[in-house]
Amino acid sequence: MPFRLQHNLSVSNHVFLLKEQVYKTLISRSDLELQFKCYHHEDRLQQTNWPAAVSVNVNAEPVPVERGDGRMAHKPLYIKTMCQVGKNTIQIAVTACCCSHLFVLQLVHRPSINSVLQSLLKKRLLGVELCIDKIRSNFAVPSRTGVQDGVEQTSIKLSLKCPLSFRRISFPARGRECRHVQCFDLESYLQLNCERGTWKCPVCSKPVPLELIEVDQFIWGILTTVANSASSDVEEVMIDPNCQWKPVLGNIKQEPEGRMST
Repeated sequence: MPFRLQHNLSVSNHVFLLKEQVYKTLISRSDLELQFKCYHHEDRLQQTNWPAAVSVNVNAEPVPVERGDGRMAHKPLYIKTMCQVGKNTIQIAVTACCCSHLFVLQLVHRPSINSVLQSLLKKRLLGVELCIDKIRSNFAVPSRTGVQDGVEQTSIKLSLKCPLSFRRISFPARGRECRHVQCFDLESYLQLNCERGTWKCPVCSKPVPLELIEVDQFIWGILTTVANSASSDVEEVMIDPNCQWKPVLGNIKQEPEGRMST
């Protein structure tokens, strides 16, 4: 259960017990963790937020608190490797009042990123025809992308770089409710959100929890074709209303037009 610190108490000790069998199970399973976190009492999402005044020890061993550069960069503590059979003590020291925050210790299921990735690639792979329909819908909505200043849009530029990692996308994904063509790299998205837990599309900021992720098989095909071509350093492609595509050739050696189209 979440708890508050006692007002004006600079150091407090919080004891919990681990039975031998529970400890053995916890240590033997890489997908289980003991998570300790702090969050603002008004935050319904319970996103990790560590006041600057807080420091934590587990069984007399200091635990680094990662706050990053902003509120969304704060990370929970994973402490099972610091625990032991029997009595364990979490010591919280504060240099200012932290009554606005709650603390909680909980057992969490934390599967590896690779296992989550492989599961999503099997369960959330969108068929090519459905992907094409989604792309075509971007040309069918004048208020958003179809007509701009009285000129009909004839193509959409797709970056092959992930907006999160700025590297070439390996597994193109977006949210089910996303209305844009641009994808993010699924592995990069999982790496970011498994730690910070924001689960928002980096393109349109719509919520994209695991159950709403879609892997775009059509764009995956574009990425594979480009990677295996003579112009593998292409960073962008143009897609027309018929979902024909061609590379955007910048400072690289140009190929005959249409050579890489599908």
